[in-house]
Amino acid sequence: MRRVAAAAALMVLSAACGGPQQPVSIGFKEVPSDVVLGAQSSPTPSPTGPAPAVVTVVPPPPAVVALPPPTFDAGPATPLPVPTATTATCATADPLQAPAREAPPSIATPPAKAAYLFANVGSYEVSGADARKGRFPTTSLRTVGNISRTSGGSFSFDVADLLGDVTTTTTYDVISSSPLPAGVAPGLYVRQVKSVRGTSSSVFAPSPELQLAAFPLVRGASITSSGVDPQSATSMQFTSTVTGKARVDACGTPLDSWVLDLTAGKVLSPTQNLDFTATYDVGTQYGGLILRDRTVFTGTDNGDGVSRNNTASITTTPKVP
Repeated sequence: MRRVAAAAALMVLSAACGGPQQPVSIGFKEVPSDVVLGAQSSPTPSPTGPAPAVVTVVPPPPAVVALPPPTFDAGPATPLPVPTATTATCATADPLQAPAREAPPSIATPPAKAAYLFANVGSYEVSGADARKGRFPTTSLRTVGNISRTSGGSFSFDVADLLGDVTTTTTYDVISSSPLPAGVAPGLYVRQVKSVRGTSSSVFAPSPELQLAAFPLVRGASITSSGVDPQSATSMQFTSTVTGKARVDACGTPLDSWVLDLTAGKVLSPTQNLDFTATYDVGTQYGGLILRDRTVFTGTDNGDGVSRNNTASITTTPKVP
């Protein structure tokens, strides 16, 4: 079954966590019967007491742009070193310290191939027959790769977000110039979101691609994007507004960014009806990496009520492209 879980960078993260589980006790009792049952002997009670509890791992609801989410089909072409810093060692940036690199109003070069830890603060809840709720892991790993240059200075890249046992891989297109005679307007786009959890996977490839922002970025500029994936019969739409600039605290280092606010977000599929909002702090000086994002969604998924919110922030300064 394919579903959309979100993000329009949208990145949005699926993750795996289980809610609290009730222990199951198994015992035996003799009941009179005239039916021959094997050796007709009473079962011998276990000297250690009740049987161990049955453990069931229950995942959280999917992200906005994914069905369930994924580990790589195959890992990155060249394994990248995994950062070792944790949120426990994070300092706080001096509010008077200026970022070392300014975020320009457009993206000139692709991001560097690297892996980054993100700090997460978020929770999820599911209502219905399989009711559960929980919090997301405090850290997640995002890997930048599959960088490909195209004509006219344009390029694409992937960001694979591993949260728990789920990886959501978002493919971004950065269009630097509009091809003639008539092409796609310059800007930042989401081409595809693929999610994998174990052997389960889903792909959301909207047509047309979902535009997150137009270049050059200008405070107050707003666009409305919508797209449909015909394979999964899934549609997504939202309005993205450039609200200005913001500092992102990367464990004590201030980073400059442009802020995109996504409102009136909607995901419709045969199994999902979700409303969402999101805020993305985009590091244009680092090839278009999202340095911090917050996503919130509510709605129904396979008949169950679902809600999810999460804020993820990078914990170190990205590599310079």
